[in-house]
Amino acid sequence: MNATNTIKDPIIIQNDFGYRYSIEPFLLADFAQLLPDQKVLDIGTGCGIIPILIVFREPTLKVTGIEIQDASAESAEKNISTNKMEIKIVHDDFLDWAQRVDIEQFDLIVSNPPYRKINSGRTNPDPGKAIARHELKLSLPSMLDKAQPILKKGGHITLAYPPIRLQETLAELESRKLIPSRIRFIHGNQNAEAKIFIVDAIKEKKSDLIVDSPLYVYNNDGSYSKEMQEIYDSFNYIDGTNHIGEK
Repeated sequence: MNATNTIKDPIIIQNDFGYRYSIEPFLLADFAQLLPDQKVLDIGTGCGIIPILIVFREPTLKVTGIEIQDASAESAEKNISTNKMEIKIVHDDFLDWAQRVDIEQFDLIVSNPPYRKINSGRTNPDPGKAIARHELKLSLPSMLDKAQPILKKGGHITLAYPPIRLQETLAELESRKLIPSRIRFIHGNQNAEAKIFIVDAIKEKKSDLIVDSPLYVYNNDGSYSKEMQEIYDSFNYIDGTNHIGEK
């Protein structure tokens, strides 16, 4: 296992093999509406990158990250310890764990979940990558079924998915009284179609859906756009990641 050399503060450790985070955690951590002392849950936390980034933004948050995979959960615990942050890492299956926690516990739920449905595209032979990319352990409907009861009324849920699943995602949210309130499409550059979208929904609170201006990750010369660089800079992240929407 190696510590990345691109983050000055915080330090992030990832596994040498298996799924490795790309751009989405930074976009989610930047997009999420964070308020002091919120109780936040990150579903499928991986190496703990999202909890660390959002606590970096708002140190008073009370954050729990849950991860089903052994190696990733171990990395998350090491990252939390290394960065001396008070973040709780739960090594468990979210679908089982959610039935055992108090109802309406969290102010915000965030997730960078598996993007691909089972039997859609090639399943990666690496088990870690397969679980992170395909809905082998956690589908969108099953996740929302368990997330909705443990989200406070008026609480927010923030998710990232590819545009091909936009209509499905909005419908699944609304069917559970999770009302989409804000959405943003992420493009590789100004000439490319959107690779992913990030959506925020509010539990049992009617809201107009605000569509933010699109985010273009790269300039035409391949350098990071001004806005993307500002996002990385806000987390003291120097070099950026090289992948977008490639789950």
